[in-house]
Amino acid sequence: MSPVRTPRPRAAARGTRSLEEMSGDRLTIRVVEEAPAYRRGLEEAFTAAGHRVAEEDDAPELVLVALRVAADCGRLESWAAKAPVVALVEPGDAETVAHAFHHGAVAAVEWQADTGRILEVAVAAARGDALLPSGTARGLPGHGGDPHAERPRVDEEETEWLEELAQGSTVVSLADAYGYSERVMFRRLHDLYGRLGAANRSEALINAVRLGLLRGESD
Repeated sequence: MSPVRTPRPRAAARGTRSLEEMSGDRLTIRVVEEAPAYRRGLEEAFTAAGHRVAEEDDAPELVLVALRVAADCGRLESWAAKAPVVALVEPGDAETVAHAFHHGAVAAVEWQADTGRILEVAVAAARGDALLPSGTARGLPGHGGDPHAERPRVDEEETEWLEELAQGSTVVSLADAYGYSERVMFRRLHDLYGRLGAANRSEALINAVRLGLLRGESD
């Protein structure tokens, strides 16, 4: 996730239904984006469709959060605790989409998409659906695995390790907390990652969320 230029959102393509046409509900939204021109462009699109941009003290019903750099992760997670979040991500970046879901997003859309597409994804998210291009969906980590495959064996202590890692703990701190040497801790985590079908920590956490192994992540 690297910084990129952020032009104003592209206007909806001719023939694309407006947000007003796609949903009878009126949403109060907030756009969390550092680039003022881009943020205003999205706000104007929602307003033109009859929706409302949340004031500073308002509680939004839907939040669109840009996810481009590591610092955006905490911001997305913070907003996801308050309202449904649609992540604005890099074009065709399935890994970032999975990352957004891990941090609590309910849907994701390419930030370069035209406003019609962004509005469409927002409407779907508001009613509980996530729209993804098929190419992005196929590229999500863990996609294509055998749905009938045996669930990996993960014991209670290993689940605690995953929870600690998800909260930012290091391997060294885990080793100290659970009474292992760093070498043994690395070896046991490597074995755990392998059972989860992951090559590294990030993939292991994404797959653990998918499998409902992390408390509070399977709802």
